[in-house]
Amino acid sequence: MDLDNFDQTSINFDEENGSLRIAGISMMEDSLGFYAETKNKLDSYLLNSDRSVTVEFELTYFNSSSAKQFIQILSRLENNRGVVSWKYPKDNTIMEDRGKELEILLDVPFTFIPV
Repeated sequence: MDLDNFDQTSINFDEENGSLRIAGISMMEDSLGFYAETKNKLDSYLLNSDRSVTVEFELTYFNSSSAKQFIQILSRLENNRGVVSWKYPKDNTIMEDRGKELEILLDVPFTFIPV
């Protein structure tokens, strides 16, 4: 694991297509601050649109602080407001299991895709 890239998370919210992509390594100290803008954009989108959101995760690692933010993001998609595409390295069962742990906590459909 590259120690210089622990906080290199890529976030792309395409409001036109209703898709949010979170990729990379999410291990920042201030995950609350880091994900605040994403949560605000998602709130605004859900308030002003009747379309659902597809959230695609393609992470190689995330810490517990980031997991809390993911739960907050995904809880906004309950009640048929979205779906999750959880991509994980095919040789990394831990990342697959971490996605399944999130799935258990939320009422949002998950699809698991080894890459």
